[in-house]
Amino acid sequence: MGADDTKLEDLVRWREGLVSGEIFVDPGIHRQETERVFPRAWNYLVHESQLRQPGDFVTTFIGADPVLVARQRDGSIAAMLNSCRHRGMAVCRADAGHSRAFTCPFHGWTYDEAGRLINVPNLENGYRGQLDTGAWGLTPVPRVEGYKGLVFATFSPDAPSLVDYLGEMAWYLDCLLDRREGGTEVTGGVHKIRMHGNWKLIAEQFAGDNYHAGITHASAASALAPVTADPAGATDPISADPVPTGRAMRFTTAMARPGRQFSHRQGHGVAGFFTSDKALTGGLRQMARDQAVVADYYEATDVEVTNRLGAERAKGPSGTAGLVFPTFIYLAGVFGASTIGVAHPVGPEHFELWRWCLVDAAAPPEVKAAMVRCHAVWPLGLADADDGENWSAVQAALQGPMARRQLFNYQMGMGLAGPDPVYPGTVSPEPIGEEPQRAFYRRWLEYMTSPDSWPEVVAD
Repeated sequence: MGADDTKLEDLVRWREGLVSGEIFVDPGIHRQETERVFPRAWNYLVHESQLRQPGDFVTTFIGADPVLVARQRDGSIAAMLNSCRHRGMAVCRADAGHSRAFTCPFHGWTYDEAGRLINVPNLENGYRGQLDTGAWGLTPVPRVEGYKGLVFATFSPDAPSLVDYLGEMAWYLDCLLDRREGGTEVTGGVHKIRMHGNWKLIAEQFAGDNYHAGITHASAASALAPVTADPAGATDPISADPVPTGRAMRFTTAMARPGRQFSHRQGHGVAGFFTSDKALTGGLRQMARDQAVVADYYEATDVEVTNRLGAERAKGPSGTAGLVFPTFIYLAGVFGASTIGVAHPVGPEHFELWRWCLVDAAAPPEVKAAMVRCHAVWPLGLADADDGENWSAVQAALQGPMARRQLFNYQMGMGLAGPDPVYPGTVSPEPIGEEPQRAFYRRWLEYMTSPDSWPEVVAD
């Protein structure tokens, strides 16, 4: 089985809620993804706060392609392939920094921050004046656009604008990006970890998998959860089995509280829980000093945020996870921190997860520092280890030829999603379900089966 001899429609039967394990391991399918999904989708590059001055740069990826992103002299942001036009070597091997020139360490071709070729060793006696340097700059990523601090790019001339691509997803992103005047900024540096697993596993999880949280993260999160008196004879709301009293039951019960899921035809997804301000800030205050600092900040800014976003967004869903297709992920306000990240595929078997702590630019320095420390605990210190174990175990199991041919069940909540009187888009009435995952794989399939042009969104 594989991309060459099996129809992709047989592997991703999204209408039935069935997905074959083959799509997570087949090298041919991965090769098609690098050609058909990533170059045409809008891919997250950088937060504007990481490029404050002309000459500031970061290096990143669009799928398998290395990309250099730099602030230009006119204040704009440009992206180009981080690949010398002479032999293809990366012209910049630093993660981030400031420079007005990038020199390939192989033969010394040098480019400015706009990608223009500005110096070629032995230009006169080697090329004898026959090299047109203006034609040999770094290959640009032709479309770079931003949304409230987030910068995305695509190679596709046919793709809709970023705002149109986000669609109703922007309403949910604003809960993260537009809480206060001045927007957000990244602080505390980048955390990078290579995971054993296929990139689609993390993408589908952030699109809406609250189902895993009460099981996968029970031990880690219960260690952080406040201890309260628990009723005798309590049962797990998922399994109905007796559970121990104290923190473990407290966290598992929290995972069963009301919420919503949102899915979008471009493959984006969101899932979160409802909670009151007092429940959120009160729980944080009982955890640790840094969480208490964050709780005080949330409470002090509640009226401002509510006036800015409206009660529907300011009051919930909270503890939100989200995905912008294909690989931009975020967590909003979980255990005292918000995070943005991106999953970079490294072949079919591995991906790199990059994360940054995101804070309100207007927050006081002590609050920002507390959020960075919260971020180091969750998700970096605890959640990523839990999730990485799952993704690695899935990938290991799929090495077996019979295991990868199984059809996996993505049928939870089928037929329940639809319009909602409060929340925009296709909304599921519960915080657990698999409508966002089905929407993700539907859109993935459209990219994979539209080799020559932008994959149009086909009406139901």
